[in-house]
Amino acid sequence: EISAATIDRIIKRRGLVSKEDSNKPATKRFERSRPNELWQMDFKGEYLLPKGGRCYPLSVLDDHSRYAVGVFALTRPNREAVQQSVESCFEAYGVPEAMLMDHGTPWWNSGNGHGLTRFSVGLIKQGINLIYGSIGHPQTQGKVERFHRTMKHAKKHRGVPQSVEGIADALRHFRHVYNEIRPHEALGMDVPSARYRPSPRSFNPNPPEWEYPEGSDIKRINPAGCLNYRGWRYHVSKALVNERVWCREIENRLLVTYRHMYIRQIELDTGRTTAVVRPVNDPEVLPMS
Repeated sequence: EISAATIDRIIKRRGLVSKEDSNKPATKRFERSRPNELWQMDFKGEYLLPKGGRCYPLSVLDDHSRYAVGVFALTRPNREAVQQSVESCFEAYGVPEAMLMDHGTPWWNSGNGHGLTRFSVGLIKQGINLIYGSIGHPQTQGKVERFHRTMKHAKKHRGVPQSVEGIADALRHFRHVYNEIRPHEALGMDVPSARYRPSPRSFNPNPPEWEYPEGSDIKRINPAGCLNYRGWRYHVSKALVNERVWCREIENRLLVTYRHMYIRQIELDTGRTTAVVRPVNDPEVLPMS
């Protein structure tokens, strides 16, 4: 028998899926059963300030409670700014089990198809499962998208801030009203703070080395982001330079695992490599047995 994932790869490899058909319809609503099981994260576009400059609001939202864990006014959407913002959320509320993001920077490397970035590797080191929405399908992150729409309406009542500091102040006020005062129909007219509680998983700025199963074939990614395996060199990710990965052969494929995440699938007969980036407990990755 051939798995659905294998059939899907064959169809796409033959070029039988057009771009307009590749966007999945939003046929099912989802909500995690408890706080911190999943956080959604995204940017609210780019704001051009009246007096020059730009601002990139970043939102982090708890999926279960709709609680706005963090809303930040960033002057640049780079790794350093995002990492500092997200780590401040971890320090205040603990670490979630998973985070849902799109295929944008700085959490996805769209330039070379390797997927992982230094920022997303840092999330994996905190024991977080990374979940990426389908390309061209923002409905997957419906809660944070709806949050941004509410934010846009709130901005109309306060006027357009003239500076990054003004935006930051407006976002702090909006977050307070959204979390503590504004009732939500999806929550039975309750407020997000009534359904949210901090995570019991603490942030560790220096996570320990990962322990793979005894007897695992462990390799180290070289300075070029490549894996040397049986005399061949395969691209994996520069974000994993000097990191230890677990290699497993399944038929003619090599599955590369970093900590608790599948990260790369390599066709040993052709050398073709594909970014996977899914939790190890995700049954849709590969037919493992």
